[in-house]
Amino acid sequence: MSEIETAGDQPVLEVSVGELVAFACRSGDLVGEVSGGPTALEGIRAHQRLQKKRPKGSEAEYRLQVELVQDGQTVVLNGRVDILHPQPDLHRPVQLDEIKTTYVPPQKLAESARDLHWAQLKVYGFCYGLQQQFDGDDCVALQMLWHNLKEKKTYPESREFRWRELESFARGALAKYLQWHRRWQNHRQLVRTSARTLKFPFAEYRTGQRTLAVAAYRCLRDGGELVAEAPTGIGKTVSTLFPAIKALGETPLDQLVYLTAKNSGRQVVRETAARLHTQGLTLSILELQARDKTCACSLGLCSRDDEGICPRTRGFFDRLPEARLSLLGRPLLTPEVIAEVADRLQLCPFELSLQMLPWTDLVVCDFNYVFDPLVQMQSLRDTHRQRALLIDEAHNLSDRARGMFSAKLTRSDSRRAAAACKGSHPTLQRAIQSLVRALDRWVVDLQESGQDSGLGAAQARKEEKSGLWITSLDDGAPQAVSVAIQKLLLVVSQLWEQSQSPPEAIADWLKAVFRYQTVEQLAAEQHRCITRVQKSANPESPWREQEVELLCLNAADYLQQAYKQFHGVIAFSATLRPPGYTYQQLGLQADSPYLSLPSPFDAGQLGLFLCPFVDTRYRARDQASDALVDMIARTFHSRPGNYLVFFPSYRFLQQVAERFATLFPEIPLVQQTSGSSDQQRSAFLQHFQDGRRSLGFAIMGGIFGEGVDYVGEQLVGTIVVGVGLPQVNEEQELLRAAWDRRGENGFDIAYRYPGLTRVLQTAGRVIRTETDRGVVILADYRFADPFYRALYPQHWHSQTCDNGDTLSTALDRFWHR
Repeated sequence: MSEIETAGDQPVLEVSVGELVAFACRSGDLVGEVSGGPTALEGIRAHQRLQKKRPKGSEAEYRLQVELVQDGQTVVLNGRVDILHPQPDLHRPVQLDEIKTTYVPPQKLAESARDLHWAQLKVYGFCYGLQQQFDGDDCVALQMLWHNLKEKKTYPESREFRWRELESFARGALAKYLQWHRRWQNHRQLVRTSARTLKFPFAEYRTGQRTLAVAAYRCLRDGGELVAEAPTGIGKTVSTLFPAIKALGETPLDQLVYLTAKNSGRQVVRETAARLHTQGLTLSILELQARDKTCACSLGLCSRDDEGICPRTRGFFDRLPEARLSLLGRPLLTPEVIAEVADRLQLCPFELSLQMLPWTDLVVCDFNYVFDPLVQMQSLRDTHRQRALLIDEAHNLSDRARGMFSAKLTRSDSRRAAAACKGSHPTLQRAIQSLVRALDRWVVDLQESGQDSGLGAAQARKEEKSGLWITSLDDGAPQAVSVAIQKLLLVVSQLWEQSQSPPEAIADWLKAVFRYQTVEQLAAEQHRCITRVQKSANPESPWREQEVELLCLNAADYLQQAYKQFHGVIAFSATLRPPGYTYQQLGLQADSPYLSLPSPFDAGQLGLFLCPFVDTRYRARDQASDALVDMIARTFHSRPGNYLVFFPSYRFLQQVAERFATLFPEIPLVQQTSGSSDQQRSAFLQHFQDGRRSLGFAIMGGIFGEGVDYVGEQLVGTIVVGVGLPQVNEEQELLRAAWDRRGENGFDIAYRYPGLTRVLQTAGRVIRTETDRGVVILADYRFADPFYRALYPQHWHSQTCDNGDTLSTALDRFWHR
């Protein structure tokens, strides 16, 4: 949908036939999955084959564009019909053909899907008649060509319509669309008007806030990219959100998409928006939550029927218009608000939130809704609307994106999936068993070929003994596995097209299979294929487990493609250094502005102490434990309060914790545990409140080291144990080798820079407001290395302590200053 300015007061509304039909003609059940049905490439190829077979004189991809007035609004309708057969003689009408690809015969398609296909063709027929100035009694022949890709067979279905019938149908759809359009435009006008008059929601700007706000506004006004490293406490959310909202009122910008990796980030956006709403802003904000936390079936609010279908998807599009109208223009469409309307109208809350996505001004969601090829929101590909992308905590995006473009399949999970289909889905079970056999054949082929692991000759021999092979996709991808997956997903797609569903027990496994297929189709030189095998003691079954992983080593190109959907992109975080590394990892244009802002706080609020007398490297950890225990105790006793100690691993954490409990049993200790639940995390944080004296041990780079605001006395100090290097494994070594081959320092990119980001994020938990005061202890000899010193933030003024006594003296001096 777009508006074209005319000489008159009212702009012409331009609408594609597909957009009109999807909005106004959809009814019935919500069927299938995003990944179900033929791929776009399969559809294009089938279209091309059928169009080449058209009779002489007919036209393929015939363009239709008509202008009409409906309910006082001038509308331009446009589209392309697949085949036009001109009128062969006076006794036979013009014929329009529409091609739809399926995996099943058309009689097995859901009725709502067939109706939607016919709706599109009927609107095409109306447009053609209007273009040719038909009168009401003129006839148009319409033919649906359903092409079954599995059978390679086309099922034609023809109908003749008088043009007045098609006009009535098309104008009825347009009336629904325009009624909604007017409501939406009224809301948008209120947004623009209130955004123009909006004032900054605080009495004054903090140091650096105005600079960031001005740069953000210019980026969104002019287009392009901006990278902003804004230290903790500067107020990054309001400094980017406020100018973005101003841009909604003063520029052609239509919608904002705000990405945040953590729940705490969404909460800050919600609080900031609430403050702006109290100042008169009219803005509708949609907060998207993960499907598994929103789905009514997952939450036990409904049960699937005998066919495995959620009852809230039955008749979904019949009840959707009422829900959509109820939610339009509401200030905060939180998961709770969406769930309330979904419960009242018995709709799937997750799907309802997706349906509202085009009709809100600000969308707050996780990275994956924009970048993940499996779940990215298709509505963001609408180029008629101008959007801005705000990426909070952008330092997390590189690792997350590599995960989005990686995939993994295991033999044991596949066998369990086959067992779950036994009895209920025999065809699907056989397809999964074929996949298991393909995985077996792949490992045998690797054994027989003696495939080099790609890790170097000595290490390759060592790894092959333990069952690890690494190949590039161009010379070692498991083709038999790919073929088996294609056949498997064909069976799944046939189920979905017939409004049936695979067993719920294999839903997560199916997502992994879809991801594998998607990643394989997108994979390029930055991917490696890793095959891991666990040996078995049984000579008749030598392999206990088999795993094939498509590993992405650099997702920058994929991120860059996603940015192109947006008019402006702002990536911001407290830790985006060094700039060259940041641009490299995030796929940003090298000439995009980089803004490094000063801390808004007084340097005297933070006591930063380097303790190079401790060696925390893996081989030295046994000797380091006593020194760390002494350091932690000295820090705690210097000024009792709430402290967090961050470790590089759970094993090291447990080792020091046991020693500390033995030597200082009077100091209560709370520890982060691996795989902790939301309730356990909440209980951990409850220890860190004003007035308490808690000592916590946590993992660097984990949930407690990022995205948590410990204000005031909630945290008075942190001890950072080690430089945060990622664990050495085959994936990190492949990453290192890939950058080395490009002439870069692979060790820095794979290990030192990511480790530094963890350290900076962890240290940033201490000072959150103008009144906070606290200490950061950096415990490792490497922190004194020139490499790290050169990358420390400008507001860091460190003091080196050569032993425990020196540290105690320095701490006393800081606390009593």
